[in-house]
Amino acid sequence: MRRGTAPRIAGLAALLVVPFVPVAAQHSTDAIRVVPYPEHVEARRGAFTLRDPVRIVADTANVRLGEIAEFLARVIGEQTGFAVTVEALRGTDPAIVLTARGAAHEAEDYELTVSPAEIRIDGTSPRGVLWGVQTLRQLLPPAFEDPTVRQAAWIIPAVSIRDRPKFRWRGSLFDVSRHFFPVEFVERYIDLLSRYKMNVLHWHLTDDQGWRIEIAKYPRLTEVGAWRLEPDGSRYGGFYTRDEIRRVVEYARLRNVTVVPEIEMPGHAQAAIAAYPELGCTGDSVPVATSWGVMREIYCAGNERTFEFLEGVLDEVLALFPSEYIHIGGDEVPKDRWRACDSCQALMRREGLADEAALQSWFVRRIERYLSARGRRLIGWDEILEGGIDTTATVQVWRNMAHAASAVRLGNDVIASPTSHAYFDGSPRSLPLGRVYEFDPVPPGVDDAEASRILGGEANIWTEYITTANFDPMVFPRLLAMAEALWTRGAHDSTAFLRRVRDDQVPRLRAMDVTVGPEDRDVVRLTTHVDSVSLAAYVRVERGVEGLVVRFTEDGTVPTQDSEVYDPSIRFERPGMYTVRPFLNGEGLPVSRTVEVDHHAARGKPVRLTNEPSRQYPGTGAFTLTDGLLASLDHHDGLWQGFLGRDLEATIDLGAGRPADSIRVTFLQATPSWILLPRSVAVSLSLDETEWTPAGEVSHEIPATREERLRHAFELVLPSGSRARYIKVVARNPGPLPPWHAGAGRPSWIFADEIVVR
Repeated sequence: MRRGTAPRIAGLAALLVVPFVPVAAQHSTDAIRVVPYPEHVEARRGAFTLRDPVRIVADTANVRLGEIAEFLARVIGEQTGFAVTVEALRGTDPAIVLTARGAAHEAEDYELTVSPAEIRIDGTSPRGVLWGVQTLRQLLPPAFEDPTVRQAAWIIPAVSIRDRPKFRWRGSLFDVSRHFFPVEFVERYIDLLSRYKMNVLHWHLTDDQGWRIEIAKYPRLTEVGAWRLEPDGSRYGGFYTRDEIRRVVEYARLRNVTVVPEIEMPGHAQAAIAAYPELGCTGDSVPVATSWGVMREIYCAGNERTFEFLEGVLDEVLALFPSEYIHIGGDEVPKDRWRACDSCQALMRREGLADEAALQSWFVRRIERYLSARGRRLIGWDEILEGGIDTTATVQVWRNMAHAASAVRLGNDVIASPTSHAYFDGSPRSLPLGRVYEFDPVPPGVDDAEASRILGGEANIWTEYITTANFDPMVFPRLLAMAEALWTRGAHDSTAFLRRVRDDQVPRLRAMDVTVGPEDRDVVRLTTHVDSVSLAAYVRVERGVEGLVVRFTEDGTVPTQDSEVYDPSIRFERPGMYTVRPFLNGEGLPVSRTVEVDHHAARGKPVRLTNEPSRQYPGTGAFTLTDGLLASLDHHDGLWQGFLGRDLEATIDLGAGRPADSIRVTFLQATPSWILLPRSVAVSLSLDETEWTPAGEVSHEIPATREERLRHAFELVLPSGSRARYIKVVARNPGPLPPWHAGAGRPSWIFADEIVVR
């Protein structure tokens, strides 16, 4: 899918016919800038000239080989305008010859030979032939990828390449539950995966925030579960019909990509429970989740209807996806619903299960038996190791590579995608290109037999903060580093890799209309700053991608393409609400900054903190609690101060004794993100900072079990005639996270905003 705000128009240079210049000298292997780099490359003398007409010769009796020949013919014809024919094996005219030594197995080896007379691609199987085709495409210059460029001939340097992959599982998780992506966009990504010899699309189709696959037996999954209510009141969502799923699976098959569906269970199930409340332990109606994090609602293990439902869903999933593997999630399962559920507890007693971890293991094993009876294999995230699993299950490791070592020692196959190297939803600032390139799916300390159980790895693209607008720069060029880490055998040369990426692959991707992101910076960074003298606020914009345009509004509405262009020199001084949002290729990015300015009596006054805030969430600095700026529901907006496991104790100096009518302090609750409201907020007043008068204490009755994000103002109306120079605010941390929370027993955060004095 080609994107942009307007049709591309060929420039004059693109319309000129470029004459062919013969190449006789031997090329250096430095001219071979393929990613991932082949196992063996030998430069030869001369070059092959690709000119009109083009002959592709193949054993068309081999159906798959015939498909690959037609695929290459379409590529060449569409990119050059040449007449391309596919013929049976015969003739001696210059041609591209495709052969496969076997057809019954899935080997991926290939040999590619380019000479002035012909191009030959010979694969151990047709799969290898297609990878040879993808390598051939990269031997052509980057301009070949631009359909507006037309030349009379294209030069392909003579070379001999022998190649095979290091790992057989080279995948990418694509989360379409948090944000929905059209079919055309999914197919476009499959094209790009295939170009770089990535062979698995791990399609994350269900989660708390959306159910994306049509299930005929359970229509409410898409009628209700595919849609959520956004903070602005709009309805957001979408899903793929069964025909669209078949279309994507077939599109991927033709490109050597296997689509592995993920149907989350027993956790991350709130969208399904919103559609069918009886699947949860309480039977209560719940909405499709509207915030990110770990939600409490999970499938009820003690209800046989749960398994009737899941088996019905899986039956339709198996009919749509021929993949040997089916992913069932199994991660981040808060178990308080099971603890409080009579039927779950009764099941545990009947089955002799010691605890809820054992109940999850029982749940996973039951689903695995169901899949195994139908010839499929189960994959789950590394939490399925807790409580025990069968060795036939495959473990996808995400938390750290120690879990990979544990799994292979238990006898399980492993797919490695740790947060340290494989989470592309993290900014390139925190996960730079070079670190991705260093990734090794084999954990240290394992022996050869254990290492053989490492199937490979995946690049994980979770989409809480990724949409079609910023997908490209978040994924590229880092996907290229992952592709080479998983394919290329032998020593990896990071310097040579970076040279190939910068000199050849970046221009190639741009010619394909892919917006390439930075190697080690944020795609865009918005930070709010306050002038310590004037107290005016402004948003600093750091751009990591060319073409970013930042727009703003002054009424609190979300900026659109028609909003005014923002200049970082603009200062927000008047009371009001200002919103800044970047745009790329005409689409608004899923990141913005809202600055609400409030002029109150403590604005700009110095604050002394007894406990320092976390370095991760320092706010705007020393003036955060009195900077006159009110934070949003986004705890990453730079306006909150976060305290982990500690109380907030702040003393404000108003500079002189003055009347005080009320004090209001706002805190955030975002339970799935481990942020809770303080137990209480106490206020004391003083004129000399020696004698303090308690002014009161405010508590709240908002349960931590409320999963939606909320801001709560602790407001204290002071006795008439109150005066103070110093105001002390103490907010009590609520203590460790409760037993039902996914982080049970760990310290909780409190996030404080402005201390407003009237």
